[in-house]
Amino acid sequence: METEKKANLPLVTCVLAGINIVIFLVVDLFLFRRQNEIAYFMALNPVLVMRGEYWRMITSMFYHFGMDHLFCNMLMLFVVGSLLEPFYGKVRYGVLYFVSGLAAGGASLLYNGLIRGEEGKLVLCAGASGAVYGLIGAFVAIFFVQRKSLSAPEKNRLLLAVAFLLFGSIFDTGVGHDAHFGGFLAGLLLGSLYCIQRKRKRSDDRNRTE
Repeated sequence: METEKKANLPLVTCVLAGINIVIFLVVDLFLFRRQNEIAYFMALNPVLVMRGEYWRMITSMFYHFGMDHLFCNMLMLFVVGSLLEPFYGKVRYGVLYFVSGLAAGGASLLYNGLIRGEEGKLVLCAGASGAVYGLIGAFVAIFFVQRKSLSAPEKNRLLLAVAFLLFGSIFDTGVGHDAHFGGFLAGLLLGSLYCIQRKRKRSDDRNRTE
């Protein structure tokens, strides 16, 4: 994949992962007696958001319900983010992450608040997986829009990541597939837009130099 020489360190990825890890460690090590209270404050719930607790759209992206939950999400964040961040650039990559996370939260609210009815109104959702699925969607956009930018190992890495995320938890009833789909779709659309703009810019630059 074509990258800028100065963009070797995925700084935004490291910062995002660091925030997730620090929050988990602080809650788990120092506030463990108040874990239920903190989870209730940070997690996403359709009824509470409709009451005006909009901060949950952000806080839910950085809270995890257990070490395994955190580990899986951070592993995939590093695997995909270390490739995407240099390709899209730090600002666009950061926007992509948060837009995907917000879209995942919106999909979760829609599904649990309107489709599931009373049962869905009791659900608390949290985790970075919706945003991570958005990164996978953006990676798929590169595969289709700028396929020539990917080397053979990177294509294999993409296929493994997609397979793991899309099918690894498909039979797990405790996973928010609605949020995953919303994040993936947002990442796919925004990533496609980024790729199209990138191709046009490079085409314009070539035309100016000819």
